[in-house]
Amino acid sequence: MGTPHAILMTATAMAIGAAFAADSGAGSSQDSHAAARKLIAESKCEACHARKVGGDGTGIYTRPDRKVKTKARVAGQVALCNTELNLGLFPDDEAAITAFLNDTYYKYK
Repeated sequence: MGTPHAILMTATAMAIGAAFAADSGAGSSQDSHAAARKLIAESKCEACHARKVGGDGTGIYTRPDRKVKTKARVAGQVALCNTELNLGLFPDDEAAITAFLNDTYYKYK
C-alpha cells in the first residue's frame, strides 16, 4: 500500500477531483481546451509523463494499463499531480485540464 500520508493525499485528491468532474461545464470548451493546453505546457506535465512512459508523454493517457478509469479519477489524478508536484494550479485550472484530457483522450461520460 503506501504511507498513511500518501493514502490521505490520494484520497483527498480523489475527493476533490470528483467535485471538479461534476462541475466542468463552464465557458466554451474550445477556449477552455486552449487554456488547458497552455497550463499543461507551462506545468511541464508531458515532460514528466515522458520520463515515466517515454515518447512525448501523451502515452500515459492511452497506455493499456491506465490507472484512471472514470472521469472522476481523471480529475483526481490532475489534483494529485498538482498537490504532489506543488504546481500551484487553481481549481478552475484543474477543471479545465480534466475536461481537456477527458475530451481528448479518455472520453468518459
